[in-house]
Amino acid sequence: MHLMKFRKYSWLIGLLLLVSITSCKRDEDNLGWDTDILMPLLNSSLDITDIISDSLLQVGADSSLKVVYETHLYDMSVDSLFSFYDTSVTRSYTLDSISLLEQTIDYPVTLGQICSNAGILGAIIVSQNGNSFAIPAISSLSSSVFAIDADTLFQSMELQTGFLDLTIYNGLPIDITNVVFELKNTSNSVVVATGTFPLIATGTTETQTISLAGVTIEGNMEGQILSMSSPGSNGNAVVIDTTDALQTTLSVYDLNPITATAIFPAQNLIDKAQKFKFTFESVQLTKARIKSGGVVMDLYSTLQDSVRFVYKLPSATLNGVPFEITKVLPPAAPGGVSSYNNFFDFSGYELDLTGPNFDTVNTMFNIFQAGVDSTGLMKTLSITDSIYSNIGFQNLRPDYVRGYLGSDTFDIGPSLTTIDLFKSIGGNINLQDVNMSIGIENGIGADARVKIVQLNALNTNTGNSVTLSGSGVSNPFNITRATDQGGQPPVTVTNSTFLLNNSNSNAAAFISNLPDEINYSLRLETNPNGNTSNFNDFIYADKLMEFNLNVEIPLAFIANGLMLTDTFDFEMSDQDLSRIKSGFLYLNADNGFPFEAIIQLYTMNDNGSITDSLLTYNTIAAAPVGPDFKVTEKRKSKLVIPVDQGKIDTFFGTKKMKIVARFNTQPVNTQLKIYSDYTIDFRLAGDFTYLAH
Repeated sequence: MHLMKFRKYSWLIGLLLLVSITSCKRDEDNLGWDTDILMPLLNSSLDITDIISDSLLQVGADSSLKVVYETHLYDMSVDSLFSFYDTSVTRSYTLDSISLLEQTIDYPVTLGQICSNAGILGAIIVSQNGNSFAIPAISSLSSSVFAIDADTLFQSMELQTGFLDLTIYNGLPIDITNVVFELKNTSNSVVVATGTFPLIATGTTETQTISLAGVTIEGNMEGQILSMSSPGSNGNAVVIDTTDALQTTLSVYDLNPITATAIFPAQNLIDKAQKFKFTFESVQLTKARIKSGGVVMDLYSTLQDSVRFVYKLPSATLNGVPFEITKVLPPAAPGGVSSYNNFFDFSGYELDLTGPNFDTVNTMFNIFQAGVDSTGLMKTLSITDSIYSNIGFQNLRPDYVRGYLGSDTFDIGPSLTTIDLFKSIGGNINLQDVNMSIGIENGIGADARVKIVQLNALNTNTGNSVTLSGSGVSNPFNITRATDQGGQPPVTVTNSTFLLNNSNSNAAAFISNLPDEINYSLRLETNPNGNTSNFNDFIYADKLMEFNLNVEIPLAFIANGLMLTDTFDFEMSDQDLSRIKSGFLYLNADNGFPFEAIIQLYTMNDNGSITDSLLTYNTIAAAPVGPDFKVTEKRKSKLVIPVDQGKIDTFFGTKKMKIVARFNTQPVNTQLKIYSDYTIDFRLAGDFTYLAH
């Protein structure tokens, strides 16, 4: 708002009325004659509200006036205190393990099959089938080769780890000794496993566990008892039943292949639960509610099988429901990559930042799983296959946070703010008294302390600068924390005022510079006494901290060449002024203000350049004051404004006008108050030579 807002240009309006009432169409074909016309044009009165907007004025008990003005300095943002830096983490996972189905194969070797490889003794034993017979000692027998077909479950697998349990149950009527069993691949005869049993007593079972680490197993294998012997029945007759058998059981388990072409069971290939922490300097948060931003998720897989991804943030909830995303990536082509990319809006999500055990700050945890489902189809997987993920928070902006906002120092500025209070004023003024204040509205749930580092009043028209100084500037002041309703709005803000006046600063000189810019720097310290709230500081994004500069200027001053200026558009091209040949305008002023006014009107062209001045004798005398320096009566002044044809032509063609008024208080060097009943009355009259028909 402008301190000086010219509402009434009485003398100018009068002139406009003049040309309006005297204009008529000129007839070049008729003769005319000159006549003198004396006419009143305007009566008007100005008070202080015609110079200063009444919204800026306050009237005191003694009718003296003061100007009350406020301008905004600074609004604090959440980013001024801390930021949620992006936590996007890129990870590449190779498959820690691939689990294969556990498999068990049973293969019996009957007494009849054993005897078929035992020559004459074997034939004799077979001939006693169903009879009792004393079996003599037997040495170095072997079984026939038997096929093991597992190619419906896998084609091949190179094992990183795995185990084979070789179990033999002796269902024969005699003990067997020195048993050697061999398992090998059919295609290349590579031995997969060998088991040796010194003794398997009749009716007992023996098991040997064989490591398969580093072994390549094919789906088609062969098994054989390479050799065995027996002490026989030790001369005792035993019942011969050729269907009695050595029952061989092969059980494979804990198979983790390096690579395998197989039917894989449903399993998690990656299962990671991990904590992650936000870095906020000294800020320690326990809760946050997100206004904007979210989670970015980029997933890639080289597996030739569908991969089921699950990402969980148990401590991020929307309406009480934790954030969880499940996505199935299709199989990658051989040598190719399958991918998924998305962004999940986190607006409205509540973040619990106390970690998985609810005992820390700035901490969340997530669960990342990647697995395959059993499809019954043969797939090739390898631990060299990889899953690549880029998952994390991006561009988070909080709507609300709670915790400890830290004990930090923030520099505000240097910054410039524009003041339009003195926009139309120049010259010199010496104010008697000025009350300034910095008002702080605090909506943050934290104590603070503010210090003025620098406050400069800049007058860009004169180049002058005045720095605010004094004890009021050098001493910091405290800001009390806002309060909420137990973690819920509404917020009760606190208002703090930092007073600056003549007793603690050079406030009067600061404002007397008539600044149009304020250069400021402030230093803000949060929680100067530490974590006194026990992690209950808070921020609501719509209630932060606002700084305003307030100025109260009692209208008591010394003016020496105090200048008010204004430029305004003006258009009279549609008026006919041709009948006015010459004359005078008389401006009679009854001045009730204790300052003299020197007034000038200028005409201007379209470029803003002055083309002419309309006033020559232009001083309005100041009203006299009594011993109390209050105006005792109005003082009369008369201004004579000659009007000739040249000025009429200039006036007729002008597009803009400029008014300049210079004021000097009288008596000089005396502080004078301005009262609400001060006025100045104008009467405008014209005496013209007019061409009549």
